[in-house]
Amino acid sequence: MKKNCLLICSILTLSLLGMGCSKSGKIGQRSTFSPPNGPMVLKIKWTKGERIDQSMVLTQTMVMTVPGVPTPMEQNTTMGQDFGFTVLDETPDGKHEVEMDFLNAKMTSAMGGKTMVDYDSSKKAAAGAAPDPVGDLLGKVIGSKVQFYLDATNGVERITGTDELTSRLSAGNQQDQLAMMRSMYSEGYLKQTMSAYQILSPNPVQPGDTWPVHFEFTMDKIGTLIVDNTFTFQNWEIHGKRYCARLEFQGTIKSSENADIDPKGMSFKILDGTASGSSWFDPELGVTLDTTMNQTINSVITVPKPGGRPGDAGQTLSIPAQMTQSYIVKLNSVK
Repeated sequence: MKKNCLLICSILTLSLLGMGCSKSGKIGQRSTFSPPNGPMVLKIKWTKGERIDQSMVLTQTMVMTVPGVPTPMEQNTTMGQDFGFTVLDETPDGKHEVEMDFLNAKMTSAMGGKTMVDYDSSKKAAAGAAPDPVGDLLGKVIGSKVQFYLDATNGVERITGTDELTSRLSAGNQQDQLAMMRSMYSEGYLKQTMSAYQILSPNPVQPGDTWPVHFEFTMDKIGTLIVDNTFTFQNWEIHGKRYCARLEFQGTIKSSENADIDPKGMSFKILDGTASGSSWFDPELGVTLDTTMNQTINSVITVPKPGGRPGDAGQTLSIPAQMTQSYIVKLNSVK
């Protein structure tokens, strides 16, 4: 049970922290755009009826120091997901309705040389295979859809479809050790997914300019996730077949506790963390073609003590954890 709890805690962190080009649709065509001699506004373009497909791969190593265990426990996880975004509507004042659907998912995780999870939604489980609660839960996500209502700055005003997704994930699966993984698809986490569309400066910029980007998200089992980055417009360059603005960023990550987090349950607190990476933004299409990011995070995982009775005061175990991860998002097509 202890290993299962640790596994789910580390799975949770995959969703905390957020594209190479393919020859599909508009991104397979050569740019007609020429970089200006001076500053310009870099702006996301949501075109009604447009469809954007992208993939995400996150590779993570977490080292946990469990009280009473003589050597640290290392867990290695790789998770991949494909998403689709369809622009359903737009208003004259710059607001948009964007639908996100989950296309497929892959996940492998090993601890101490033992495979804990090996799931690929594109493959059928082998006959006689042991039950896989993590794979079962991820499989329920595939085909789900949620709708984001964005304001003129690409901030999320509201989300619909989350109640249906939550019901789908909870149906027939009441295992407590999967509670944190289910929370990966809560409204707070889904809002964080859309934060990538708010990294651009609202002002005209040119190579050499910098600007701050600040995010706060309320997340189940974590509290408030606080991300502060500084973005720098590095230069104009060809990326694939497209002329892009190369943006470099670095910053910090931490979390603060919320009063409504159950002090006797499972939780995850980020003490401190750093992030750095690059994005290539295509101003002609109004999309980010490629993003890579590296993160280092120090945290504390709190879990119920083995053998303790649920709800008993003081029956929790604090586990220091150090995590490094790389995060890659690739745009696959714009049509």
